[in-house]
Amino acid sequence: MSPDRDQGQTRADGRDRVHGQDRATGQDRAMGQDRVPANRARMSRGRGFIQQLVLLVSLVLLWLMLWDSITVVTVITGIVLAYVITRVFYLPPVVLSGRFNVWHALVFGLWFLFSVLRASIEVAWYAFRRKAVGAGSVVACDLRTSSDLVLTLIADTASLIPGSIIIDSDRAMGMLYLHFLDCDSEEKVRKAKAQVYYIEELLIRTLGSHRDLAALRARPDPLTETEGGRS
Repeated sequence: MSPDRDQGQTRADGRDRVHGQDRATGQDRAMGQDRVPANRARMSRGRGFIQQLVLLVSLVLLWLMLWDSITVVTVITGIVLAYVITRVFYLPPVVLSGRFNVWHALVFGLWFLFSVLRASIEVAWYAFRRKAVGAGSVVACDLRTSSDLVLTLIADTASLIPGSIIIDSDRAMGMLYLHFLDCDSEEKVRKAKAQVYYIEELLIRTLGSHRDLAALRARPDPLTETEGGRS
């Protein structure tokens, strides 16, 4: 065989190897692309299952609190009703942040118990003292969180503390409107707002998303912002 033929054969073999490697690489990439959506689908299904489980457990706990009794009948009926509600009625998805800080949760729990005890004593004192209770005020709070779950927890926490109650919310604008008892001065209004913003800070540090944490760092003290807009 002539040298020219040997060189031609070698080049042909080289091209075949290159084409074979290209085809193998293309197949690997295609298989990799198939694996990524499959992994994402499994992660989405797993996350969706956890979110549904958290919602079901929350509804069952709410049912038990309404009955103020933990028995076999109340637990079973709570599970059945929670399952029927989540299947028959449309509910917006509960988006979880994927993080939970135990230390800040403990701080929030202790602060909440102390605030409920202190506010209960203050409201009870209003009923016995001779001085009339000051006029109440409706306070608007521009929250920093973008989470529906955190916003709901803020509203529930503020309403559970005696002397304040949620009356309206603007989900799109992130606004909460609360009525506070004995809130007839600028100083008391600022104190009421500071309480709501502190509740928000504790909840964001406990279970807020990284986006909420960034918003918290960007707006550490909403009370210092100018009226009618953010400074």
